[in-house]
Amino acid sequence: MPRALLFFVLFFGLIACKSTAPTVDYLGQQLPDSVPVVFAPDIVSKKGRLEHGISVAPDTRELAFGVLNENDFKGEIWSAQKHATGWDEPSVFEPLKGTSAYLPHFSPDGKSLLFAKSKHDTLTYLTDIWILRKNKGNWTGPEKLNDPISTSSREAMAGMTLERSVYFSSNSKGNGLADLYFSPFQNGSYQPAIPIVAVNTEQDEESIFISPNANYMIFSSYLSDESGPDLLISYKNSQGNWTIPKVLDQGINTANWERRPFVSIDHRLLFFTRMIFNSSGLEESDIYWVNTQKLFKPFVFNPIPETVVPLGKTVIIQLPLDYFKDIDDRGPLKIDHVGPLLDWVKFDSKKMTFTLAPDKTGTFELALQAEDSFSNTTVATVTVVVSDP
Repeated sequence: MPRALLFFVLFFGLIACKSTAPTVDYLGQQLPDSVPVVFAPDIVSKKGRLEHGISVAPDTRELAFGVLNENDFKGEIWSAQKHATGWDEPSVFEPLKGTSAYLPHFSPDGKSLLFAKSKHDTLTYLTDIWILRKNKGNWTGPEKLNDPISTSSREAMAGMTLERSVYFSSNSKGNGLADLYFSPFQNGSYQPAIPIVAVNTEQDEESIFISPNANYMIFSSYLSDESGPDLLISYKNSQGNWTIPKVLDQGINTANWERRPFVSIDHRLLFFTRMIFNSSGLEESDIYWVNTQKLFKPFVFNPIPETVVPLGKTVIIQLPLDYFKDIDDRGPLKIDHVGPLLDWVKFDSKKMTFTLAPDKTGTFELALQAEDSFSNTTVATVTVVVSDP
C-alpha cells in the first residue's frame, strides 16, 4: 500500500474511533455497578444537606438537582455544567434563584427543563408544574404549564417524552394522596390529563420518570408503613397497555424512602433519592445511582389472547417473534419453556411455536422463560383451552 494512502487510512480510522468512543462523564465519578451508591459524595450529596431529585441533560454536559431547606422545606434547584476544562462546582441555578422550586427534569431533547414551583402564598409543598425553555444556549423566563396540567390541586414531579407529552403526579382526587397522569401534546397544546389507571392504586403514587419513547416508567408508591415509598417499574406493550408494575430489587428499595427516579439517556444508569428518617423526622436525604444491568428485565411485549384448540387435532400456535422484549436490548434473549411439558406439547424456541396434539380437555398454562445477557429472567404463561370438537 502506498505510504500516502496508508496515512489517509490510518487518519480516518483514528477519526472514526474517536467519534464513536464514549465520553460520558458524571462529575468525574467512577461509574457504579449493580449495587446503589451515593452519587458524587461531598459534591452533590453532602452530609447533612437534604438533596433530592436529579436530572441529567441528554448530552450529559449539564445536571440539575434539588436541595431542601431543613427548617421550612422550601426548595432550591442547583446545577452544574461541563466545560472544556471539566465540570464546574454545583451552585444555585441562576434562572430560578430566589424561587421555591423542586424536582428539575430535562426534556429528552435538552431544550426544556420542567420543575415544580410553590404556589404563591401557600404552604411550600403545594406546587404547580413550570417549564424553562432554552434559546440559543440560554434559559428563557419560567412559564407555568396551566390547566390541564397545573390545577388548584398539588402537581409535583413531571417528565416529558420526545413527543412532548407530560407525565406528572397530582393530588386532584382530593383525599390527600397522589396519582399519576399524563397530558398528550397535540395540535400545539396540552390535552386533558388522563389518569394512568394501570399503575394507580389507593396508595400514594407520586414520583415518576417516563422514558423518552414512553415505553417504560419508573415511579414510587407508598407500599407499606414498614418500607414507605419504594420504586416500581411498568412497561408499555405492543397494544399500548402498561404492564403490572414490578417492585425494583437488587438493593434499590430498602426500609428507607426511595423516590425521585431518573434514568440516563442511554438507559444504563438509574439515579434516585433515598430519604432516611429517625424519631425526630428527616435525618438525611441523598442522591444514589446504580447500573441498570439488574434493573431491566425481559417483559411480555406482544401478548397473545387465550387460544382454544379442539381435542384430538394437531394445532400449531405461532408466538410473535417479539413476544418478549428487553429495554436494554444488548443481545438476543434466550427463550425456552419452563418445567416439563405435557406429553402432547412441543416447543420450538427458534421458530417460537407450540405444537399441540391434545388428548384431554381442560385449561392449560404453558410457561415460557426469557433470559437476557445479564441473567435476568422473566416467566410468562400462554393459556390454552382444549375443548370437544
